[in-house]
Amino acid sequence: MNGLRILDLSRVLAGPWATMQLADQGAKVIKVEPPSGDETRGYGPFVGGESTYFLCANRNKQSIVLDLKSAAGQEVLRELLAWADVVVENFRPGVAARLGLGWAQLHRQHPDLVYVAIHGFGDEADSEWTSRPGYDLVLQASGGAASLTGSPDGPPTKSGTSVADLLTGLYAVQAVLLGLLHRERDGGGQKIVVNMLQVQATALAYHATRCSVAGQVGMRRGNTHAGLVPYRFYECADGWLAVGCGNDGMWQRLRRTLSIEDRPEWKTNAQRLVHRDAVDTAVQEALRGAEVVVMDKILADAGVPAGPVHTVDQVIAHPVVEMVSPVHPVLGPTPMPGPGVKTATTLDTHTAPPGLGAHQAEVLASIGLADQTSRLASEGAFGQPK
Repeated sequence: MNGLRILDLSRVLAGPWATMQLADQGAKVIKVEPPSGDETRGYGPFVGGESTYFLCANRNKQSIVLDLKSAAGQEVLRELLAWADVVVENFRPGVAARLGLGWAQLHRQHPDLVYVAIHGFGDEADSEWTSRPGYDLVLQASGGAASLTGSPDGPPTKSGTSVADLLTGLYAVQAVLLGLLHRERDGGGQKIVVNMLQVQATALAYHATRCSVAGQVGMRRGNTHAGLVPYRFYECADGWLAVGCGNDGMWQRLRRTLSIEDRPEWKTNAQRLVHRDAVDTAVQEALRGAEVVVMDKILADAGVPAGPVHTVDQVIAHPVVEMVSPVHPVLGPTPMPGPGVKTATTLDTHTAPPGLGAHQAEVLASIGLADQTSRLASEGAFGQPK
């Protein structure tokens, strides 16, 4: 990714998450923020005045402040557009055009530009939907995930992490890479819209085809699986253990390891689905008095998929999880999970998420505007002049 230049006009999570994945792989990302900054700079909790939320999605970037509603801010933006290979934005549909960032206009001026727009509900369907902002909570609800999450007798429940935003961010990375591949092979840039609701519908996967093909609408099942038994969390003496049998051979290994009776009506998964409660009860009784760490090791050694239900502090201390610690100018080393994928271009050393406008002078100099800084400031390019 070295040499790839990305102009990040996005904020909050889905867009910044996408551009950080690319920055981790060596792309140069310039994050353009309004004078008030990315909203997440105001999301707590705070340490030393810094938002821990903002830290999670903005490492390895440079920050510049621009008031895109000012003529001077637009002047700087035009230079940045000429510099960029890729633009990522998540304005509501129509806003980019009002800011002079309409695709038709940009494509005429920059025919090789790959332009990725993230919208909650696309930009071509019913305006009642396309005009709405794309917030994770709403997308988990409208995208069906919340209807499938929680206890059978409980309310719809959102995921504990922002799965709609994060999954959209990964699809946005895919959009960038496919756009660049198309440009390399066929020539020319393109606009790619990442529709968050479409992403959520796609992520329904087997739930969607179960409905569209078999006519079965999924429901909340707690920690159980509609098509596999046993496949859930079981309570041990000191915590919870996930146990999942994806085939009958795994069941037999689990049964023998836990000394569960070899009942003929439980031999196949189809039979175990019919006798779900009895099977789950047998497994639960075998695990109830045992320690999680003991049973986890025993089942792993037996070739049964299992794992403890970890808390966040246990996950970030896990021997398989690689942490990175970019040095923040205020906080010092800031440990955070490293890139999800390591490639030949993945950075060995990471830079901390930037302070608001921390790279103003450096970025302006890189696009030939160093000697125009005072004039641009007086004309409101970076917000109201002093």
